[in-house]
Amino acid sequence: MIMEPKYGIIGCGGISTFHFNGLEKIGAKVVHIADINEETAKPYVERFGSKFSTDYRKVIADPEVTVIAVLTGAKFHYEICLAALKAGKDVICEKTMTNNKHEAEELVRAAKASGKLLMSAYMKRYFPAVQAAKEIFPTLGTIFSTHVRAYQHWGNLFDPAVTPPDWVINAKSLYGGAILKMAGSHMIDLTQYFLGRPSALYAYVDHIPQTEIDRKATSIWEYENGMTVCFEAAGHPLNKIGYERNGWDERIEINGVNGRIELYFVLWNQPEKNAALLVYYDNEKGTSTEYRFDAINPFDEEVRYFHECLTHRIPGHSSVMDGYAVDVIIDTMAESARLRTPMTINWQD
Repeated sequence: MIMEPKYGIIGCGGISTFHFNGLEKIGAKVVHIADINEETAKPYVERFGSKFSTDYRKVIADPEVTVIAVLTGAKFHYEICLAALKAGKDVICEKTMTNNKHEAEELVRAAKASGKLLMSAYMKRYFPAVQAAKEIFPTLGTIFSTHVRAYQHWGNLFDPAVTPPDWVINAKSLYGGAILKMAGSHMIDLTQYFLGRPSALYAYVDHIPQTEIDRKATSIWEYENGMTVCFEAAGHPLNKIGYERNGWDERIEINGVNGRIELYFVLWNQPEKNAALLVYYDNEKGTSTEYRFDAINPFDEEVRYFHECLTHRIPGHSSVMDGYAVDVIIDTMAESARLRTPMTINWQD
């Protein structure tokens, strides 16, 4: 069955630019847009010739809309996604999908009950380097160790004399958290994209004193086969570290008995300026190969892929289950840190 998706967009903040651009490039129909600030939404309303509302519920109720794209702060994702599914709409939801694992479980149940598609938008999956690594991954053999880093240049959050930027201070109220939600979530998603779900973990989460703002999170994940993941996310003041030497330092290293893959990522909002890098070491041949791709915008690829899934009614990835898995990991890491104890992960599929 083929259906032409007709989009309702809820939220016109910074991240929406990438979604609107991607939709425009594929000629998608954006029929209704909502934002509490009409001036923020106006350029997009004019570009697509869309209807406009300040109340997201009017977009969901619009009979012409078949897909709701939820691009608000994560704090509001759960209630909007749930309302959209109950109204019989497909949903694309920016990360993170919900505020906690319990809300994520409810959205999974709601999506299954509705028979509609819910896509969780983790755009890093759509870099050509990641797709090439996914193809190479089976050749690595038994995986015994993985290292994951999500370091982002947020300024010096470790000096009590330095006042954090406003967007860091507001992270809890808008996104439900700081470094884990805003930076770590993408790398958590990618790790599970390659390795699947861990069975247990231990985590330490460091907060700015007297706040709920997490500035660093460190975790060990355990898998049933004995494989481990060493994960760390941090907001830091180091100006010239990372692949592009601009303070953005995100990478994954996966070690198997037959070889290693390394992925190095580029600054999230300027991906067209440089390409993510894949390095593959083949232990049998003793060779290391760099895969350098043309720089593309992974948001465009994600939007195109979701559009095809919606058109042909294919669940695809990253699905509601992928969004659920990230939310469970984040929630379990927070709980482990709070209790100072290892946690068995109780997957509720």
